[in-house]
Amino acid sequence: GAGLYKNYQSQIFDITNGYDYLNGQGYLAFNLSRHVGLQFGYGRNFIGNGYRSLLLSDFSNNYLYLKANWRVWKLHYQNLFMELAAQSNAGLGANEVLPRKYMAAHYLSYQALPNLSFGVFESVVFSRAGGGFEFQYLNPVILYRTIEQGLGSPDNVLIGLDAKWNFLHCFQLYGQIMLDEFKFDELFIERRGWWANKYGIQAGLKYINAFGLDHLDLQAEFNQARPFTYTHRDSSSSYTHYNQPLAHPLGANFREALFIARYQPFKKVQLEGRFIRAKFGEDGANQNWGGNLLKSHNSREQDFGNEIGQGITATTSLLGLDLTYTLAHNVFIDFHYFYRKKDSEDDKLDDTTQYFGGGVRINIAKQRMDF
Repeated sequence: GAGLYKNYQSQIFDITNGYDYLNGQGYLAFNLSRHVGLQFGYGRNFIGNGYRSLLLSDFSNNYLYLKANWRVWKLHYQNLFMELAAQSNAGLGANEVLPRKYMAAHYLSYQALPNLSFGVFESVVFSRAGGGFEFQYLNPVILYRTIEQGLGSPDNVLIGLDAKWNFLHCFQLYGQIMLDEFKFDELFIERRGWWANKYGIQAGLKYINAFGLDHLDLQAEFNQARPFTYTHRDSSSSYTHYNQPLAHPLGANFREALFIARYQPFKKVQLEGRFIRAKFGEDGANQNWGGNLLKSHNSREQDFGNEIGQGITATTSLLGLDLTYTLAHNVFIDFHYFYRKKDSEDDKLDDTTQYFGGGVRINIAKQRMDF
């Protein structure tokens, strides 16, 4: 999610191959009425209750957006319009403008009970010749799929559901279902691994003040997305921004399980540990097995027999440990340990990464590298 980066060297710190990048975010927000609020900014958004999101996550680079929030009764309706980059700056000259694409999304949540809520999500990613915006998607109430079909079905439409249930005063069960494309008979009757049965599933559980210990929170989560999920004809309509996924960091063609423990033993000290295990499929030379969202789904290897992990199967194991000390209001001192091991069917793709780090944050969120 760093976006534009530059190589640099430092004789002081003995760095020969470092990377430098900027991360600037900000927004303006105001209320039009007691029920309607607007926000215009440059940053990221997240929809869901989990560590990951299969609908819209904050993994990719920052982007320009306009967001409207409508709150009436037990309903919360959100409109989101985003300007995205159809590719990164790699291969472009210093003075060239990145090709643009756009995304429109809306999310309706309903607080059915004080401890139970449901949400419905829909988004469309599109681009037009000359870089213009499709103004029909500004309609805040009509389904985007209806508009997209009326335009000739040129764009990438996703729909999703999420839910959250708090129970026994200390547990939260949550989940998401994301649908890109599917055929009912292929998914539930024939079950032949058709390439366009594109969907993702999330299920998670949070345990607050675990085992009666104050400030100890535990979380377990499972995520998966079938091959070719989020993909489209090319990168100008794929579910990406700046060549990075807008949802899960692994893109598609993966299964993932993660476990997180957070503990605050003292008022100014926070500890966090994460273990993540994932299985996914990668592409060989001149192949497309559905994990790379930037490749056209028209270049797929096969129509049937597609399953999660196809291609060059690999697994990763990640361990992250964080210690944070609050020095002053919104001023934090961080210490990190990160370990990542990748085992692939192709031994040349095996990799092990380990580092220790630290830093000072002033009113900004932690930078995550858990993928």
